Amino acid sequence: MKHNFTKNNTAAATPRVTVFGDSIPKGLYLEGGRVARVGQNAVTLTAEKFGLEINNFSIFGQTLKKCFEKGHFERWLADRQNLREIPVLSLGGNDSDYDWAAVAASPDAEHRPFTPLGEFENILEKLICLLKSAGAAPVFTLLPPIDSQRYFENVISRRADGQKVLRFFHGDVTNIARHQECYSGAIARKAAEHNCGCIDIRTPLLWQRDYLDLIADDGVHPNGKGHALIAETVAEYIRANYPHLGQVCAS
Repeated sequence: MKHNFTKNNTAAATPRVTVFGDSIPKGLYLEGGRVARVGQNAVTLTAEKFGLEINNFSIFGQTLKKCFEKGHFERWLADRQNLREIPVLSLGGNDSDYDWAAVAASPDAEHRPFTPLGEFENILEKLICLLKSAGAAPVFTLLPPIDSQRYFENVISRRADGQKVLRFFHGDVTNIARHQECYSGAIARKAAEHNCGCIDIRTPLLWQRDYLDLIADDGVHPNGKGHALIAETVAEYIRANYPHLGQVCAS
């Protein structure tokens, strides 16, 4: 999906961007159970490279469901200053997560993610319709892949009885990454169905033979090297879909 802006006035032609995200576009990660930050994350690197004004409305632990139910998107639409303002949605990882303490308390019971997959897809559908009906063209990012083992050892097992959580997963910790992958797939499908922009930051990360060196010890969040690769991927997307911005950057 191409987005062309007039070249006569650079300031007027440059779109503003709002990122609705979680800890990843905020550059946050967990280190020893505490929140730490990547200074030069993918959002700041992109803003600097293309001279973009980016409102990074990203919060640690944020979910698509919370954003939608709390009316964040409606308020953003009401406050928009012009139709060139672009919403970028980088959410879904926390929706796929579980209440690990509850899982450990009853490992033989049925537990669902914070936002069950079917509900997640329904929210995506409603959100896309909401934004497009108001003249906004949403751009989605796929979810970066995670390392189930690191996440299990360094995050889940700090919050709950790891062995009981493992019992819930029938001894297969890779369930965690597979379930998260389903949410990334849902984003890709809905974006394609509605002809929305979609930045595949997942494949370039998966393709790295040293991918584990690009994520933090928590197994979920990209580290500085990971954010640099994501920023390169976003830059390629911008050059292909927003050619005026690419020309401004090159000059």
